[in-house]
Amino acid sequence: MDYMTFFKSIKTGSLKGAYALHGEEEFVKESALKSLTSSLDEATRDLNLQVLEKAEADDIISACETLPFFGERRVVVCKTLPADSDARKLTSYLPGIPDYTLLIFFIRGKANEKLGIVKALKAENRLVDFAPFRDYEAAKWVYQQGKRLNVTITEAAAKHIVSLAGTDIATLNNELTKAADYVGRGNELTREAISACVTRSLEVRIFDMQDYLLSGKAQDGIRAYRQMLSDGESTFGIAGFMEKCFRSMLTARTYIDQGLNRERVLRLTGDKYPQKKAYEAALRYSRAEIIKNMRNFANIAYLKIAEQQPDTLTLENALIECMPKRR
Repeated sequence: MDYMTFFKSIKTGSLKGAYALHGEEEFVKESALKSLTSSLDEATRDLNLQVLEKAEADDIISACETLPFFGERRVVVCKTLPADSDARKLTSYLPGIPDYTLLIFFIRGKANEKLGIVKALKAENRLVDFAPFRDYEAAKWVYQQGKRLNVTITEAAAKHIVSLAGTDIATLNNELTKAADYVGRGNELTREAISACVTRSLEVRIFDMQDYLLSGKAQDGIRAYRQMLSDGESTFGIAGFMEKCFRSMLTARTYIDQGLNRERVLRLTGDKYPQKKAYEAALRYSRAEIIKNMRNFANIAYLKIAEQQPDTLTLENALIECMPKRR
């Protein structure tokens, strides 16, 4: 089940039985849980909402079997997934959950879909996926949230905020609220105001640096790198992100070498902004060059695990070395 269907089901009150909320978009997932618990009658909410930190089968079953207190239903939230015998016992119990109880497994990050209980929930369309937003989804959210914050915002302005801050909704919420306070509620959120107060995400800044390096502008690329360090970003964070970029390039390069065109590659890797950037960059390198650069950045990132602090020039040299060779 996608998150939009889940939100609609909350509004219609049609949710019954057990659901697992998982995925990397934590802010929206938290909002869904808050919306769900808020649907309980306020006067008896504390009595009909039970949150369990541990997934012990007997405790969960006992909570689900408890009758609502002066209400039509109760919500049981479990913050972890059961394992082993608890998982098997709960999987057998799920079809018999009373109609008056809604059981929610609230999972940080993605659930392991190989687990039996997760498979059982997915088979019944009860695994709710809160996947990272695509650019257009994030821009739509910003536009709607801007209206809720009582500022005048255009679709172009919403896209501009996403281009600066990325697609993480928690980050966008903070940046949008900051921008709304900057212009004042009831006023227009202009492109100029957005550029003045919205903080550019590390991802966006690294992609800008990468664009300089890919186009042969070494001085601009290193200047962007040094500015990130001055702003408090770590060499580990930058190296780790660059390693991730080259790993994505390697995936794209593999498909390119198999003769797949751009449309088919993005269909396989995802058509989000990072995957598009990875595809375009992969065209500039051979497979061997991508692997070499990926290992260079991985080695720098590994120094964090080894509790060694790399010299800033180590990463600087790796950045210069990763510039594509002229052919």
